Amino acid sequence: MSPRTDVLLKAENVVLEAGGCALRLAGLYKKDQGPHVFWLSKGTVDARPDLIISMIHYEDAASLGIAIMKRRLRGRVFVGCDNQPLSRQEIMDRVNRSGKFDGKFEGFTGTDGPLGKRMDNSKTRAEIGWEPKYPSFTEFLGLSN
Repeated sequence: MSPRTDVLLKAENVVLEAGGCALRLAGLYKKDQGPHVFWLSKGTVDARPDLIISMIHYEDAASLGIAIMKRRLRGRVFVGCDNQPLSRQEIMDRVNRSGKFDGKFEGFTGTDGPLGKRMDNSKTRAEIGWEPKYPSFTEFLGLSN
């Protein structure tokens, strides 16, 4: 738990108590926004390369939110992610390989810190009947998994 998490959970509880639904989103990205853009702008980042990041494209986050609202469910918590978590290094290897970005990411230099968290939204997908437009960051970049 952290102060940031506490604020999010309190807000989520207010929504749930009022009969609304909460959607917990993984790391949001699109071509010009997301961790890959920040790291690319730095070239080298003092962070551990093996931290795991679950992600979801902005369009997929929006379509999932709409799909949940259309179901008219009450007091539920859902998860939004692409079910294909990647390490920081895997993300940037794909960015470099894609050829879709100016510059080249050089690498991560850190060795300390948490290892991240793998999110899974299979339950949300099954209940809502939703699938992402972009099944993975890799496919978003036009690469094969």
